[in-house]
Amino acid sequence: MREIILLIHILLAIVWAGGIMFIGWGVYPASMSLSLTIQRKLLTSLMKWAHHFLTLAGFFVIVTGILLGTILGPIRTWDILWDTAYGNTWLAALLIGTFTLVWGIIVGYREMMMIFTDDFLWREAEDGNKKPLTRELIRLAALESVEVICFIILIYLMISL
Repeated sequence: MREIILLIHILLAIVWAGGIMFIGWGVYPASMSLSLTIQRKLLTSLMKWAHHFLTLAGFFVIVTGILLGTILGPIRTWDILWDTAYGNTWLAALLIGTFTLVWGIIVGYREMMMIFTDDFLWREAEDGNKKPLTRELIRLAALESVEVICFIILIYLMISL
């Protein structure tokens, strides 16, 4: 049973982290060759769908991680959680994973949709003034980099277990 949950955990983590990075480093750069109108429609539609899918993947990564560390793992008491390297690493991963998911839901997605639905930014860009839109997209990339940094930390923690 543990191996099946571990496989699900790993696959969902690949979907969650990989999906976010693919959108940011694959889809978004490719969309830059499209007209602004089509780019905006594509990214808005994609994020409305992907947000729910990736949020569920992230949620179940956390749930399976809890199962793997507790019911199917060595953390049976508070002492093991607080007084062992495994318990400390597991707790750090749980906190960082939860923070990453909440950040993506509350900050990343909300900010992204505010930019994609801001008619002024896109109208200005279509009229030749791309600075406001570019500034907001750079700010968004900085906000989204928090998730990527957290994913890198999580991978490091998982390897160290």
